[in-house]
Amino acid sequence: MLLRENKLLKKYLSLGWISCIGDALYYIALMTYAATLDNPALGILIITISTTFPTIVDIILGALADGTKDKVLRIIQSGIFRGIVFIIIAFIISQTNSLTGIIIIGILNALSDIVGSFSASVKAPFLRLLVKDDQLERVIGLNSGIRQILDVTAGFIGVALLGFLGIYYLAFFNAGIFFLVSFGFKTIRKNLTEVGSKIDPPQIKGASAMAGHIKKSLMSLVRIKPLRNFLLIAAAMNSIGATGMAIFLMSLTANPEAQIISFEFTVSIAKGVLFIFGLAAALLGPKYCKNMGTTFILVVEMLAMIGFMVGIGINMPWLAVGFVSFGVFLGSMFSIRLTSFVQQAIPLETLGTVGAGMSLFLGVLPIPLTILLTSIAAVSLQVYAIIGAILAFAFLVIAVLMKLDKVDLKGSIESYSS
Repeated sequence: MLLRENKLLKKYLSLGWISCIGDALYYIALMTYAATLDNPALGILIITISTTFPTIVDIILGALADGTKDKVLRIIQSGIFRGIVFIIIAFIISQTNSLTGIIIIGILNALSDIVGSFSASVKAPFLRLLVKDDQLERVIGLNSGIRQILDVTAGFIGVALLGFLGIYYLAFFNAGIFFLVSFGFKTIRKNLTEVGSKIDPPQIKGASAMAGHIKKSLMSLVRIKPLRNFLLIAAAMNSIGATGMAIFLMSLTANPEAQIISFEFTVSIAKGVLFIFGLAAALLGPKYCKNMGTTFILVVEMLAMIGFMVGIGINMPWLAVGFVSFGVFLGSMFSIRLTSFVQQAIPLETLGTVGAGMSLFLGVLPIPLTILLTSIAAVSLQVYAIIGAILAFAFLVIAVLMKLDKVDLKGSIESYSS
């Protein structure tokens, strides 16, 4: 219904979904090429490093995106650049199968991903501008859900195309996707530019101005108490949730009688179940659970995590999967709600930098606790289960005390900005 009523939103999201397919095929093609080298492990390592490198400069890319005036033009140019880069990569794939070739491809891939991250930050304000406040959460969920479906589907398509076309032609096919997306944005450039005229880009000239913009933007993530509370509880949830699959695998190896047909088949089933629950949260949660309080979501999620710990502690991995599935559903709902809150509360002129800062905050802060819990599990699953249950209960109490449902997040941020 939302997409039928808002044709510009439908075109905008559709182009993003096509681009998502391109990114998935991109990764498959590069990894397949790396696997054909004499030293495939080294080749895969080089590609992996090249795909993670852009995260180092995400904050800078976000600031550059915030200061960009003709945002739609930059989106178009970014797609063309990535298409050209992949044509070059396709040529290299056709000419050589060597370490030198994979190093050059790794460098080109890093450049492409940097431009892709910049383009994503440039797009950040448009979704907020294209929908009403009461529609934002549903649209974020819809976009997330379809992207999850396309990411999985593109994996199967990529494998099929590899067998039919080969790596060389798959690379050219992928370049065509980037060009197609750029052409699509060109067709809606005028309309998107009109929508984007509400954005007043900050003047960012020189390193000092950029540093000032980044500092001011990121302070909203740590100084504004309501937003900080949301982010801290999200990071706490991530720290426990990130251990889920690894712990399930450990429990499965310790309890082989719980395996179905084979270890690999069992893992596939578990991943499929979690995927379905996460997808259901994205596509159905914002519509059918919109009146569910944020505190209630967090409390039930932490109870689900305690149930997961119980399943692990009593050597019943499938009971653990059952509980964690509900945790994934509720965690996905909370993530969508958090994104919606930030989109509405943060000034459009700083969304690129703040979005990059959020990703860094939520990705890096949980790492130490995640590593600690996984290390404990490697020694004793029962000790892990006890400690994990205690932490989940502590986070539950903190979520209740924070009273997130009564927070005027937007008012707090406007007060801070004034």
